[in-house]
This record gives sequence, structure tokens and C-alpha cells, in this order.
Amino acid sequence: MFYSGILTEPSRKEVELREAASLRQQRRMKQAVQFIHKDSADLLPLDGLKKLGTSKDTQPHNILQRRLMETNLSKLRSSRGTWTPKNDIPNKLNQTKLGSSKRTEEEELIVVSCQCAGKLLKAVVDTGSQYNLISSACLDRLGLTEHLRAFSNDEERISLPHNVRAIGQVDRLVLVVGAVPVECAALVVEDSEKPFSFGLQTLKSLKCVINMEKHHLILGQADREEIPFVEGDAAVED
Repeated sequence: MFYSGILTEPSRKEVELREAASLRQQRRMKQAVQFIHKDSADLLPLDGLKKLGTSKDTQPHNILQRRLMETNLSKLRSSRGTWTPKNDIPNKLNQTKLGSSKRTEEEELIVVSCQCAGKLLKAVVDTGSQYNLISSACLDRLGLTEHLRAFSNDEERISLPHNVRAIGQVDRLVLVVGAVPVECAALVVEDSEKPFSFGLQTLKSLKCVINMEKHHLILGQADREEIPFVEGDAAVED
């Protein structure tokens, strides 16, 4: 018992020393409460790491890497201006396509110059419509509003492409295309994008030939005449 007591005391002291050393180690670990990364101001507390578990995505180096990437992305967005969400990209692409298709449609219009009521008129050759169309604004500019025969509410409306609505008709328009006189009727519409357009009925009666290679119309029942296309921005000006 005497020797056992002598051997037991140092063992207890040794255990206490080890426990004290362990406590000091834990205190030092707790004092180092954050990871320091010179490129990141977002510091991660060590106390939080003990609760992260063993998932790969929640390990300290992965978290720091992810936060560093977020910081760099924020800096990049700030330098480039407003960031566009991915969901908005298809919408902007669709808008771009619509705008582009509209410009393409305008560029592909076949337009010729003619005279009506002593004034210059740019006429669109519209093979997609059976009828000649003239806008109410163009009719007013030519001083021919008094010749408008407005449709009544009970009168059957003529169906036109592109949801264009006819509000009346002019029974007799006299035009000169090149040196070829043209007398025709036209529906009056509210569409102001095409002041005047020749439809298929009139084009057929004039035996019109569209030469896309040489950019001109050939028309006339007796004396055939070549009418050049109006090119560029002048084609869409009234």
C-alpha cells in the first residue's frame, strides 16, 4: 500500500498536467476564431466549423473557395455595370429577333415611285394582299379625303392580312407609274406604315413582272416599261 501510494500520486499529477495542457490547447484553438485570407474580407469563424459535419461542400477550404468566387463575381459585375439574370437572356434575344425581323421586313419591301393628285407617292408592291390599300393619313395628304366612302357598321368588313382594318374605300384613284397611267380602287386603312400599296388584282391587270435581279418592275399592257425600285431609307419615307 505504501509503494502503491507513492506510484499513484505522480500518475494523478501527470493526468492533471495532461488535462491542463489539453485545456490550454483548446483555449488557443478558440482564440484563433477565424481563418485569415488576404484576398477575402469575409472571414469564417472556427467555432462554426465544428458544426459543418463531413460533407465535402461544407469543408472549410470549399467554403472559402466559394466565398472568394462570390467576391470576385461581385467585383466583376460592378466593373461591367448591371448584371443580367439568365432568365432575362431569352427575353432579350427574342426582342432582338423581333427587332431584326422587322428591319428585315422593311428592307425587303419592294417600293416604286409614282404620282397621284399631282404629288409624289411611294407605293409598296404587296403580293400578299388582293387589294390596293391606302392609309387614311396618306389620303388626307393627297387631298382626297372627300372621295372616301366609309363603311357602315352593318356593312360586311373585308378580311385583310396582319389584322389590318379597312374603314372605307376610294372607288377611283388615278396614278402615274413611270409613264404608265393606272386607274384603280383602293381600300382605306388605318395602317400608316404603308401609305399606299398595290395588291395582286392591279398587278395582274398591269401584267406586272418583278425582276429581283435587276431591281425593277416591268408593267404596262401595251407599251412595257421598266420601273426601278426605290432603294435604301427613301423606300420607307412618305
